[in-house]
Amino acid sequence: MNLNEQDISTAIHQVLKKYWGYDLFRSTQEEIITRVVQGHNCLGVMPTGAGKSICYQVPGLLHEGVTLVISPLIALMKDQISGLKKKGIKAVGIYSGQTKRTQDILLDNAIYGEIKFLFVSPERLRTHIFRERFRKMNVSFVAVDEAHCISEWGHDFRPEYRMIADLKEIHPELAFLALTATATKSVVDDICNNLNIKSEQALISSPIRSNLSYAVVRVDSKKELIASLVKGQQGCTIIYVNTRKATKEIERYLKERGTPSMAYHGGMSKKDRDKVSEAWTKGATRVIVATKAFGMGIDKADVRRVIHYNVPQSLEAYVQEAGRAGRDGDSAEAILLYNPADFQKFDKLINESFPSIEYIRDIYSKVSQHLKVAAGPTDLEFYPFYIADFCDKNNLKKNVVANTLKSLHQAEVLFLSEAILHPSQLHLKEGECKALLRNPRLSPKMQEFVKLLLRTYEGLFMDFAVIDEFHMAKKFQVDKKKIVAALQWLQKKDIAIYRPTYEGHTISFNEYRYRKEDMPIDEKAYAERKKRMTNSIDAILDYIKKDVCRQQQIAAYFSFKEEPCQSCDICIEANQNISKYEIKTKIEDVLINEPLTLLEVYGKFKMGERKAVEDVLADMEAERELNITGNKLELRK
Repeated sequence: MNLNEQDISTAIHQVLKKYWGYDLFRSTQEEIITRVVQGHNCLGVMPTGAGKSICYQVPGLLHEGVTLVISPLIALMKDQISGLKKKGIKAVGIYSGQTKRTQDILLDNAIYGEIKFLFVSPERLRTHIFRERFRKMNVSFVAVDEAHCISEWGHDFRPEYRMIADLKEIHPELAFLALTATATKSVVDDICNNLNIKSEQALISSPIRSNLSYAVVRVDSKKELIASLVKGQQGCTIIYVNTRKATKEIERYLKERGTPSMAYHGGMSKKDRDKVSEAWTKGATRVIVATKAFGMGIDKADVRRVIHYNVPQSLEAYVQEAGRAGRDGDSAEAILLYNPADFQKFDKLINESFPSIEYIRDIYSKVSQHLKVAAGPTDLEFYPFYIADFCDKNNLKKNVVANTLKSLHQAEVLFLSEAILHPSQLHLKEGECKALLRNPRLSPKMQEFVKLLLRTYEGLFMDFAVIDEFHMAKKFQVDKKKIVAALQWLQKKDIAIYRPTYEGHTISFNEYRYRKEDMPIDEKAYAERKKRMTNSIDAILDYIKKDVCRQQQIAAYFSFKEEPCQSCDICIEANQNISKYEIKTKIEDVLINEPLTLLEVYGKFKMGERKAVEDVLADMEAERELNITGNKLELRK
């Protein structure tokens, strides 16, 4: 695009106003977008909530051709595609769960249609179907979301991200825009080296947001403290936990104490996840108890607190999740809870995350047998894989197997997709199906059912088609169970291949299935990854233990310098100028309507103000200005 800087500025502001209704860009958005419009490579490191998606969407709308967006999470892709479509912008995605026919059509549309944004997961880049279609596309540039996944130094390394640079072999003039929320200097260098981005083309923002105050709290009863923090609080709260079980336990605990909340985790059905997301977006619930599966692409402005019930495994992950608070620019808190027992769990975590090499070989062999894949060269096929079912059959620990599969993925021996809901699929064998329909002994009901399948779903003889058993049941006016039974009968008779819907992963072998004893794994690289995980855990533990301004610690970890923030728990406790009068006035305000427990009173203040609140309450009790009835504090009248 041959425009001068003034013309570019005018054009990008017009697009921003037309599609988003904003007059101004945030922080470094405009500088990143200008570079992309000019056709340059760029790396943008921007804190969570800074608006990374606009950085590729605005220039994508100005450029001719299609913008390729590479993203690791299907849920995030779907969220972005949905948002673009609501603005009248044509966007599609290629991901697991689609049939080859569907992907064929979508890729052709990206070549010949008016598609502006094509979203793909990185593993799709190595498929023959994608590479051949990509060769014919008029691609404006490539946007790489969650670009830290490129780096082995990052907290979520994915080797398939290393293939992105190979796209230049097809389109040598291709420009890359890499985006991420958090990146240490090592990760920034790795991203730049891999995508051939010059150091001066990297725009790196401090991870610090001045409106977000951090606090770390040692506490014995985490649930009790959380209940006091969310009771009567304005705005919304996200409570992050480590396990699916904990989401339900804390949801129930809060409801029993008068605070409605909703649980969210990756194991829920799509219907239930959508229900929670909709309630959250529309403000029908203000407290979400969730695993890390919640939050990617969730743009909610009025989150006042993000509370971590468990200690995260890295400072990068913590800063990214904590940054979901205060996106509206108003004051917000990020609170990390811990007790000594949390520290003891990390040794076990490291051992479970990095089992022995012999164990890894054994799991690889068992998975290969489970999927019935013979040793030798393989086609690039994605096999449905349900970890819980595999572990039950082999009497194995699910979390250890999951970590083993991740290690095999990082060693590039196999590919493990994210866990998603895979829709039901059906493929009919043409010769066998036609012979069945000619069979005079076939029941009229079954004959009618097979003909209905052929009328409803195109291309069943050519490839798998995504089907809906519930929709078929309505058409056939029978119970869904009978439809499933009929499909299973067709499979049993070797007339059809039926894949029922399931929530799980897919696995593909990287063009070769090795014998157990021949499976290649770089033991030195494996040991290095274990060391990096240990270092990441040490960094988050240092953050908890050090009496240094929280924001200074975070900034230093990402190679920035910051002055003391004056708003975190460390700074507030060190500040001798806290007004006891102001604190007393607020205590009187919160107690004037109803008695509260001590924890509920604390919950009305920032974490760093607790010591001052404790002192003021002691003074008020000594002056007989408070009554203590049971465990409740109330003002004397």
